[in-house]
Order: sequence, then C-alpha cells, then structure tokens
Amino acid sequence: MEELRDIKPLTEIPDMTFYLFLALVIVATFLTSLAVYVLFKILGYKKVNKKKMILEHLQSLDLNDGKKVAYEITKWGKEIVSDESQARLYQELVRKLTKYKYKKEVEPLSEELKKEIRLFLRLHNDE
Repeated sequence: MEELRDIKPLTEIPDMTFYLFLALVIVATFLTSLAVYVLFKILGYKKVNKKKMILEHLQSLDLNDGKKVAYEITKWGKEIVSDESQARLYQELVRKLTKYKYKKEVEPLSEELKKEIRLFLRLHNDE
C-alpha cells in the first residue's frame, strides 16, 4: 500500500473566543455599574435617615397640645432610643404622659414636663 504524502497533519487553530467573551462581560459589567452610579448621582439618591426624620417630627410638635404630644412621643420616641439610659428616660417620660392620654379633654402640659420633653429631644439631637 502506498503512503499518501499530500495530506498534512492536523494543526491547532488558536481560538480566542473565550477571552473575547470574558472581555465583553467585564466591559459590560463596568459600563452598567458606571451607568447606575451616574444615575444615582444625577437623581440625588440619598439614604433616608429614619431617626433624623422622627426627631424632626417630634421637635415640630406643638407642646400646648398635650394629648397629641403624649401619643406621638409614646409612638415615635421608642424608635430613637439607642441605649439603656435613654430608654429609662423614655419610660419615665411615657409614664408621666399617660395621664394626658385616653381622655376626651386634657389639661395643658406642665412646664416641668415640657422641659423634660425638650431635654429628651435635645439628647437625641446631639447624637
């Protein structure tokens, strides 16, 4: 049998498609991240500080309306308490405000209680 001499052995063809795909994925991820970052900057995305919003709400209360103050401080005050000493102050304040709740007509807040409320809010405002 005669040997064929015109057939050459197989040669390896370099395949770069995996590297091209990988580069495409990296570039697309980078561009998407950059677009999201720019959108957040343009739209002025800011993280909402819940504690600050609650504190502003409590500070805007009219201390002459004892019933509303009693309910609002009881409801929102526990959200801004962060340590044990503030928790005790909050509990004491809620205990004193209890007599201003659950009644149709209430007397105005005493000056001493107004000072305690201002102190409670000032303590949290300084943080």
